[in-house]
Amino acid sequence: MIMENKDITLRFRVTADERAVIEKKAQTAGLVLSEYVRRMALGQDVRERISPELRQVVIGVANNLNQLTRHAHTGQLDASSIEAILEQLKRALQ
Repeated sequence: MIMENKDITLRFRVTADERAVIEKKAQTAGLVLSEYVRRMALGQDVRERISPELRQVVIGVANNLNQLTRHAHTGQLDASSIEAILEQLKRALQ
């Protein structure tokens, strides 16, 4: 991918409240304000960044799910493990 030099400045006016909302959305997406506005204006996909804490929970649930899948394939399913994973998942999604 060729990086083009961004040497043209665009200016537009917003209210203080609008700026605060835009800045919060940029921060949530893990982008600086200019990159967020540029992506939005160009119709590019902007997604909320997952927090490190939630990422760890999801990784833990995924690992447990893999272990359960292995046990299911060998016929060694433990109902208490399934319940514990479901509880973790419920807490993470709240």
